[in-house]
Amino acid sequence: MVAPRSLPEPVDISKHRLFPGQAGPPGEPLAVLAARWGELTADPDDETVAGRLVLLLRQLVSVLHAEPFRPVAARPIGAALVASGMAAGPAPEDLLAASLQLLRTAGSTLGVGDVTESHRLAAVLDEFATGFAGALTGPPRRPPLAAMPDTPRAPASDPHYRTVFEQGAVGIALVGLDGRLIDLNPTLLHLLGLDELPAELPTFSDFVHPDDLTDLIERFVRIVRAEPPMQRTEVRLVRTDSDVVWAQLTGSLVLNPDGTPSHLVTFIDDISDRQRLLTRLQHASTRDQLTRLPGPALVDQWLHRAFGPGGADRVGICALDLDGFQAVNDALGDAVGDRLLLGVVGRLQLAAGDQLMARTGSDEFTVLVADPENVADVCRFADRLQAALATPFVIAGHAVAVTVSIGVAEGPTARSCPTEMLRAADVARSWAKAMGGGRRVVFDHHRDAGEAARFALLRGLRGGIGRNEFRLDYQPLVQLADGTLGGVEALVRWQHPEQGLIGPGRFIELAEFSGAIVPLGRWVLETACERAAQWWRDLGPDAPYVSVNVSPVQLAEPGWLREVTSVLEATGLPPAKLQLEITEQAVLGDEASIMDALGALRDAGVRLALDDFGTGYSSLSWLRRLPVHALKIDGSFIDGLRKPEMDTVDAAIVRALIDMAHALGLEVTAEWVETPEQAERLGAMGCDTGQGRWFGDAGPGEWVPELWRRSIGR
Repeated sequence: MVAPRSLPEPVDISKHRLFPGQAGPPGEPLAVLAARWGELTADPDDETVAGRLVLLLRQLVSVLHAEPFRPVAARPIGAALVASGMAAGPAPEDLLAASLQLLRTAGSTLGVGDVTESHRLAAVLDEFATGFAGALTGPPRRPPLAAMPDTPRAPASDPHYRTVFEQGAVGIALVGLDGRLIDLNPTLLHLLGLDELPAELPTFSDFVHPDDLTDLIERFVRIVRAEPPMQRTEVRLVRTDSDVVWAQLTGSLVLNPDGTPSHLVTFIDDISDRQRLLTRLQHASTRDQLTRLPGPALVDQWLHRAFGPGGADRVGICALDLDGFQAVNDALGDAVGDRLLLGVVGRLQLAAGDQLMARTGSDEFTVLVADPENVADVCRFADRLQAALATPFVIAGHAVAVTVSIGVAEGPTARSCPTEMLRAADVARSWAKAMGGGRRVVFDHHRDAGEAARFALLRGLRGGIGRNEFRLDYQPLVQLADGTLGGVEALVRWQHPEQGLIGPGRFIELAEFSGAIVPLGRWVLETACERAAQWWRDLGPDAPYVSVNVSPVQLAEPGWLREVTSVLEATGLPPAKLQLEITEQAVLGDEASIMDALGALRDAGVRLALDDFGTGYSSLSWLRRLPVHALKIDGSFIDGLRKPEMDTVDAAIVRALIDMAHALGLEVTAEWVETPEQAERLGAMGCDTGQGRWFGDAGPGEWVPELWRRSIGR
């Protein structure tokens, strides 16, 4: 059994001189967080502030993760912030509000990793705020120690006791075991709004707020049973003029000389000022300082109530993001940006009506819809929010048009949870932004699942290269005139550890998007050249060449040309035995550096082929400038040649492409050749090379030498 971790003793930081070097390494997460916190304090230029705040953060982390969990241990930390002098200034509540907002958003830095720890953090920060407020108003007054024995035995007639009773600064009540008041001191009479002691003393419960009565009675019973003989709690008392005051009660059991219970003595301290300050501080901490809208904390509270027992049946969420708001700040300044933000909030609040609207980011908002009929109901609501911003704003003489991207999520509370629904709205909002903004998009579970699968592949791409999860297969490139094997195209496959064998159609686009295509393309080039060099050494000068696809991302790399020449040198492969396949899109911009690199490779003897020809926007004049050897006609045109009565339009296009390529001195390769009819018709049209299932599927490199020998009759 693991021993529970103990809570650290509270440290009075006012007694310690911390120098800047004690703040911790600058890159340490707590040091970074302390530096941000220090900017909020009364003296942000004080070099010792960061060190003192790191100490407070470490104490908060200890309380947050201690077992057993005692959030009340965070109160001294809040009080220490006040005692340090960092809260000095005319509005210390502003420091607390900003501090709570900062700490709530720093969960990962504080070690918060799941929902349970998030709830712990909320409880710790509540106690931290309580300690801060208590320190601002001064420590609660405590009765003299002599008047608070664990089991008092002093009789009410004792002169010393009567002095404490009548002149004490706190209220004192003697309460019988039946709950009726025996006596009240003058301080308590004043606190309850009484001028004098009533002739018929009521029960103490007559002055307790109904919502606090049950808890107080339970504590009273435990004191009478001496389980334990003293209790401390905070309750609301109702005065005779109906005003409510907050009080801290400390009740102790008084024993008779024979040890039997006699009555209770209760010390009552008015903490209303402290409670009002705490309420104001907590309210400020949950409100955005500029717009006065609720913050993310209230969104979480609202959702947990909606998804809890007795909550809503259905919930809708609209996650909003202003399009291009940062550009307004950059162009017109933060002051105009703030005024624009206030104008946007005003219109959105009118459109939102009585639905809760919160600011959840610099230019992000969340509107919560309780019990919508269906997702269409929430969509109509989202459209109303968008319509509210249709008219441009005029601020400081500038007409500023504002659009908003909205992600919509809706569903029954019985089949979801707050975290998942918030994520769904955020994902839908990101889709709206990716589509250009200014629109509303509804969360789609099928689309999300597809993107999650794509992300899982993306995450494993780079590591898969190092783990040798990729392999190359080689598809024949056959000379149509005599059926001999002229070359092979290297096709990459991914042997995924969880999803099995994956074709390039599922991961090449992801690799290009992420930049992983650069190391993957380098591996393909090196592996293919090593294999082709072995064929050349085994089969001689007539060995087949290897054709390797090159991504536009690779072409744009500054060192790509040197990479190709280095691989040829390292493997010993003759340049003529390497063909690089590029797409029209890769060279469409006619960028000088790319054209120069391709020209240098052609001059060195490397073959170059233009892949998927016919699907782009090539012009004849542009094509003449490309330093390529061959064109590969896209398979969609070849497909029309497979029918017994071939498509006359496709046939005319293919014949024209072949004739044009030959006129330019280029070889022609046809893709997707899957039937003997296609092969025969292409040969009759003068096509040079065919590639497709009719000539064989892609296979391992070990098959290529034997395939070559069979094709040339050896």
